[in-house]
Amino acid sequence: MYHLIGKQVRVHLYSREGITVGSITGRVADIAEGVEVADGMKKDLVFVVDIDTGDPESPYKNSAGMEGESWFAIQDIEVIEEDGPRLFSN
Repeated sequence: MYHLIGKQVRVHLYSREGITVGSITGRVADIAEGVEVADGMKKDLVFVVDIDTGDPESPYKNSAGMEGESWFAIQDIEVIEEDGPRLFSN
């Protein structure tokens, strides 16, 4: 998974009900494997920085109130390849 560090990614955002609500882009700065996100549920996470929402008037803020950076589950990201077709499956 460490091959993702430094890569540009698109993060797909979902509501608590699992409905897609949009996407943001950014750069992977760190990886955390096997993080317990709920009782008995572990996920691999990526720390994304330089987050761009596509709207300069509405910067991304995480749940702690920090702008432009946050942790996301690895299954919610796709690496952005400039010269390849856009493919995503969740």
